[in-house]
Amino acid sequence: MRIRNIAIGVLALSLLGGATAGAEEVIQTWKGKKISVQVNGAELDGGGIQIEGKTYLPIRALSDTLQALLKSDGDAVHINKPNVHLLLYTGDKNAMKPFGNVYQGTYDFSVFVQVDNLQTKAHSLRTTVVDPSGQTVDTVVYKMTDENRDNFWYATTPFKIDFKSTGQYKVKFYIRQTETSDYELLSEKAILSMKKE
Repeated sequence: MRIRNIAIGVLALSLLGGATAGAEEVIQTWKGKKISVQVNGAELDGGGIQIEGKTYLPIRALSDTLQALLKSDGDAVHINKPNVHLLLYTGDKNAMKPFGNVYQGTYDFSVFVQVDNLQTKAHSLRTTVVDPSGQTVDTVVYKMTDENRDNFWYATTPFKIDFKSTGQYKVKFYIRQTETSDYELLSEKAILSMKKE
């Protein structure tokens, strides 16, 4: 009976010791204050937290706002901000005419994209037109043939968009790093749709 009690005691202490050691490795408490974060006047999703004079921000929301690529490999987070330039144009590539603000109606235009300083792979590209209410009007997707290019030019097939609402339409350009990753916003241009007077 005495051996049984000793065995139960040793088992209980070893379980308690293991739980305590595990808890010390995982649990840490910080005192902080939730703060509002604005980028170009727009509220950052999730805001931020201030702890001991330092501000911590949600990395995914920050990546989208900065229009940068995000990659996590378990021990580190890598943010890559390539140079991305968008030119909206009408006509063909040999006789391009810049395309911008419009009066309500239907227009054809293409998007010319120039990317350089890309420090990661690019599996595919997506160009999307969004109306003033935030609804996607049209999307063009292009799969890269060489995922390791650090700079490239790309022109979409023509969009045919009915600018039926007044307000700001946005042309958004995204890159997907791998076949299973999300598309990440890297650049956008605004087109103001105006009412004819």
